[in-house]
Amino acid sequence: MVKLGIDFGTSRIGLALQIEGVEIPLRTVDHSGYRKTLSRILEEKKVEIVVIGLPISMSGRFSESTMRAVSFAEKVKNIYSGPVFLVDESLTTETAMRMSQEVGQDFSKVKDVFSAMQILRNESSITARRWEVRERRVVCRDLREIPSNSRVLLYKPESARIEGIDSLETDPGVFVEDPQIFLAFKRKGMNPVNLIDDIDFSTYDIIVIACGEELDGKLDLNSEGPQVIECSWLNG
Repeated sequence: MVKLGIDFGTSRIGLALQIEGVEIPLRTVDHSGYRKTLSRILEEKKVEIVVIGLPISMSGRFSESTMRAVSFAEKVKNIYSGPVFLVDESLTTETAMRMSQEVGQDFSKVKDVFSAMQILRNESSITARRWEVRERRVVCRDLREIPSNSRVLLYKPESARIEGIDSLETDPGVFVEDPQIFLAFKRKGMNPVNLIDDIDFSTYDIIVIACGEELDGKLDLNSEGPQVIECSWLNG
């Protein structure tokens, strides 16, 4: 199995390979013209999976840096038909610094590549948090009519494609853990959250969940409170 690890930085992009479980430093590339360079590497190295580091704040919340990495991952997916994954890169820089010290190399010169190597190691861990980048997302077409003045929470929606939601007078709240779906709602001008602790369920009239989804014990459905309705997600 050949994997390409990518550390997406604001100035440079670090690349590394993992071949049969062994990480190998590759190179750094500039943002200018990176698509052509990546396309060549993907073909020459016969890459089977692309792994891109996802920066997440120490609090666990998605940030602007998170969204830049997601946007970059979507561009990579546009030039590569194989699987592309985003992987939590927390503490990657610190680990890469220790790696450079152990081999006696100037960290400033190897930071990006060593970080890409560590991203590959993170992805190989059984505890890794990773999300697959997709070109197309499912759509919800069966959402029942909701009173326009209702306060609505979309709980773990499977995409931002929900027919009928635009008729609401107030933008719905959104709780979503997938960073690509999170970015899709941001592009709609909304303010999603990715931590359950950032939600006050009592402030909503209606909670929309996917068929078969659970509310993780956060809401007593037998008590008076928000109405919970289900919707189905179908291939778009």
